[in-house]
Amino acid sequence: MPSPTIHPAPVTATPPILTAGSPFTAVELQAMEADGMVRRLVGRAYVPVRARTTAELRARALSAMLTARVRERAVAGRMTAAWILGCAPPPEMPVMLVESTRRLARLGTGERLLVHEVSFGDFDVLEIADLRVTSALRTAVDLAIHSEERIAVPVLRRLLAREGLGLTVGLMVRSLEGLPAQPHKTRARRILERLQS
Repeated sequence: MPSPTIHPAPVTATPPILTAGSPFTAVELQAMEADGMVRRLVGRAYVPVRARTTAELRARALSAMLTARVRERAVAGRMTAAWILGCAPPPEMPVMLVESTRRLARLGTGERLLVHEVSFGDFDVLEIADLRVTSALRTAVDLAIHSEERIAVPVLRRLLAREGLGLTVGLMVRSLEGLPAQPHKTRARRILERLQS
């Protein structure tokens, strides 16, 4: 009796991130988008039209737009982190956070970015596809503090509903109350109260 043939499981290829110059020009990428071959994911980063959009793919796309220095020293945060987690639209200007002890004057980002100096706690940063991103809890609390209520509330509701993030309103309230006094903390409390209704 012949031995059964064993077929290895198919390897799922990682979708490429395409940016101008690697290997197509910006005009070629725009033509490919018009032809339905690729779609723009964020900024000048494109992916094949059938690529499954995951947190890893979004993180890789944003990473492709950043210089090595930005990737090494900054953390994607606020609405940009919420987008990577699948809970907000793509950012027009990605928000990158940098530890206040590591000032980034003359960063040389190569892209239009909003850069804010902040302080991070021990569990505020995680890594997704080699890009440092604020944790879901840090992202949620930052949005409550720094975003307008009408913008923050729907995104926070999506973060709360996202399976696997482990967020609860109670956890967000405790994290907020553990912060020192700062502008907009009262507004943040009001936003979190709305999430409980």
